[in-house]
Amino acid sequence: MPPPVSTASSTEEHSISTGRFKPLVSLLKYKWLALLIFVLVSALGVPVALKTGQSVYMAQAVVLVSPKFIPTLDSERGMDLNRNNYILYVKQQTNMIRRSDVLQEALQRPEVRKNWLLPEETDKQAQSRLKKALKVKSQRNNPFITVQLTGSSAKGLDIVVNSIVEVYLKKAKAEIFYDSDGRIKKLNKRREELERLISEKHKHRMGIAEELGVTTFQENRLNPYDDILIENTSAFTLARRQRVEAETRLAALKKQQLHGKTTLETLVREMVANDRVLTSYKMKLIERRTELLTQTLGLTSKHPSKRRAEREIAQIDQEMERATRDLYQEIRDRLLEKAQAEIYQTQRLEQALAGEIELQRTKAIHYANLYNKALVLNKEILRTYKQLNKINNRIDFLTVEATAPGFIRLNTSATPPRYPIKGGRKQIVLIFVVVALGLGIAVPILIDMLDRRIRTPGEVHKILGFPPMAWILERYNRSTEQLATDYLRRMALALERDWHTHETTGFVLTSVKPGGGTTTLTLELAHLLSELGVNTLAVELNAFQPDPRYGGATSSQGLTTLLNQDSDRVLSPEMLIVPATADLPDRLPVGDTPKRHLATYGKLRSVLKQLNAHYDLILMDTPPLLLSADAELLGEMAGGVLLVVEASVVMPGELKRAAQLLERLNPPVVGSVLNRVEVFRGGGYFAELLEEYETGGKLKRGLLKRLLWH
Repeated sequence: MPPPVSTASSTEEHSISTGRFKPLVSLLKYKWLALLIFVLVSALGVPVALKTGQSVYMAQAVVLVSPKFIPTLDSERGMDLNRNNYILYVKQQTNMIRRSDVLQEALQRPEVRKNWLLPEETDKQAQSRLKKALKVKSQRNNPFITVQLTGSSAKGLDIVVNSIVEVYLKKAKAEIFYDSDGRIKKLNKRREELERLISEKHKHRMGIAEELGVTTFQENRLNPYDDILIENTSAFTLARRQRVEAETRLAALKKQQLHGKTTLETLVREMVANDRVLTSYKMKLIERRTELLTQTLGLTSKHPSKRRAEREIAQIDQEMERATRDLYQEIRDRLLEKAQAEIYQTQRLEQALAGEIELQRTKAIHYANLYNKALVLNKEILRTYKQLNKINNRIDFLTVEATAPGFIRLNTSATPPRYPIKGGRKQIVLIFVVVALGLGIAVPILIDMLDRRIRTPGEVHKILGFPPMAWILERYNRSTEQLATDYLRRMALALERDWHTHETTGFVLTSVKPGGGTTTLTLELAHLLSELGVNTLAVELNAFQPDPRYGGATSSQGLTTLLNQDSDRVLSPEMLIVPATADLPDRLPVGDTPKRHLATYGKLRSVLKQLNAHYDLILMDTPPLLLSADAELLGEMAGGVLLVVEASVVMPGELKRAAQLLERLNPPVVGSVLNRVEVFRGGGYFAELLEEYETGGKLKRGLLKRLLWH
């Protein structure tokens, strides 16, 4: 457990990560506020856009790019571009319309200069402005190219667009290349080489198919030997793990502990101590021994009956020792034989599986090598076919291209724009939407950061100088209840280790503020410790606010009864202890008290000492540290103090004041517990841990989640 509280330096505090900044958690927590901010700011952008927007006009011409040649008088064949060639051709024509030489030639026309050039503007500046205002669009699987020109005035936009399209069509027709006999011969020779290569690869693939006994080769097809290999590998891994576990168990049994005894001896002694037959047998012998001792009362040492009784008592003692020794040896031999048998069995199984894995791996590698060769041949054949198709298409294209009219023609000329297409308002609305989105995200995060209440274990660590020994989730369903119980069990194990190691017989549990859940933690920890074999008593020392769960049939009597009783009439403390139930441990209530503090009259140490004679460990439920001096008084008497910090309630200043009080008390051991930690299902460490606890698997998080949550 942590040492006593100490004041950490500022450098140490800054080096501790609190894990408090979690944007997505903040957004989910204040989602309605974020939505309201987004709606209000976005709505504000509409009137602003209507008031400040500027009208924009557009003239548009449409060019048709046909994927097919129109037959000519000398040829009855048409020519279709394949999909890839057609897409590239359309893209080429789209870029050509905005080419510098096309725009420069269009600007030389008088009608264009009249309607486009501004006063005192050079041709270079006019060309640059024209290129920025001109938009050429082509959609996938659409044969039309739209040429759009926008401006603040509608005058002359259609004239400029039509002039640019005319120049483009003239240049596109002039740049068409024609047929060449030499090129067609080279393409025919290459076609013959590709056809021969395809035939050779088909024969090679057929041979592999006959050897493997398959008809087709497909990507991602599972090797039939892989299933067997995976199954054998899993079985081999399991066998190896079982063998290691068996050897580890045997080694653990023979390992010496702190007092020189082996784990085997400790386990055997425990089994002997819990053996019902031996215990029953001993009880009968003890009864006979007690009976003999009763008969010898008042008899002198020379009396014959007393000598016979003493001999029989000695025989009874020897018989109990012999029975214990025989059972000890029998159990010890049985445990060792069982461990040796497990090791032998797992070793034999591991050796058999290793040989089987090697055989299957050889078969799987041979099959995979041949199958991969066939897949490579498939790809090469497919790639060769594609090359062959391109060559055939190119030959056909060159055959008819010389007499074909071409692919491109004007579909629709531009007309003078009559109405504005936009007023620049969309950009303003978009800016307001972006600002609204930013505020909707920033405001919840800012609110969450300004809320100084402690929510994470890192914050407790930063203030106290040591991490909390546990944090308990807010229990609102079965999953959180199970995870909280698991962490409570870890706390109980830590207290058990401290009890074994340092022989600490008592712990004080106190919260920073009222309602922190100290009583629930005390009762649950005492119950778990009792299940672990540590005889534990929960004592209610909270006169500030007693809890009815401590009460029994005599709930009016309790610790105050023991502290207020007269010396003439002494009542034993164990008589007032409420016995354990299915959910609650042994507990001692505080009893009726007229005041909100505990009047000890100097007897509390004596009462606790009497209780420690019957219980290994005492958990003391005390009032909140900042509200009652009883917690300080009791902290001086206990071997350790557990400070309960309620998440989302305690402020950093309150925790610092509580730490200062504990520092003045200087108890031997100090620990902290963060209780009722809130879980946000939208993300964060606690939600992910809860999901991993529910599924039993590890979560995979992307980069965006790591940035938003940690």
